Amino acid sequence: MRPKNRPAGTPIDILTAALKKEREAYAFYNQLIGSSTVTVVQELLEQLRDEEHKHILLIEGKIARLKGVR
Repeated sequence: MRPKNRPAGTPIDILTAALKKEREAYAFYNQLIGSSTVTVVQELLEQLRDEEHKHILLIEGKIARLKGVR
């Protein structure tokens, strides 16, 4: 039996769901950066946001590859 929170479907469906979560995380960290006045916290949030951006690019590339787009 599939766990409740695990998306079902094709590999593209699953990666699309993951991409949505990565974009939400990116937006979340980006929003927090503007809310923080503490430099060290802003720097950490920027690093976390930048990691999410890397994940977004990675997943977008995998989706394109699965769709046959290079």
